[in-house]
Amino acid sequence: MFLLIDNSKDDRLSLVIKAGDINLAGDAPTDDLVGLLENIDKFFKKNRLKINELEGIAVVVGQGRFTLTRIAVTVANTLAYALHIPVAGVMSASEDWVQKLSVQPVGQYISAKYSAEPNIGKPKKK
Repeated sequence: MFLLIDNSKDDRLSLVIKAGDINLAGDAPTDDLVGLLENIDKFFKKNRLKINELEGIAVVVGQGRFTLTRIAVTVANTLAYALHIPVAGVMSASEDWVQKLSVQPVGQYISAKYSAEPNIGKPKKK
């Protein structure tokens, strides 16, 4: 079973599970950035899945919000370390992320890539 954390949309965080022919998807608002791990836990419980059955985690990097990308990468790297599974960064959810995970070595972690310069303390452009 593989997990994709997709933060490429500004207002929603998508979680996708692939296990053989089974695809499960869910989403959560991104206004609660610190709740990513809690949202993953709720998603797993809702679908009666166990986190320790994960075989790999992918994160969409290079798109989406700066802070959420950093949090998603940190959570994915931490889970990968704790579960001794591979973690990979992908540029989009349409990429073959399960294939990428199947060749990714355990113990090699990912870094956040950003779609733009950080906008910390700057007013949002309209």
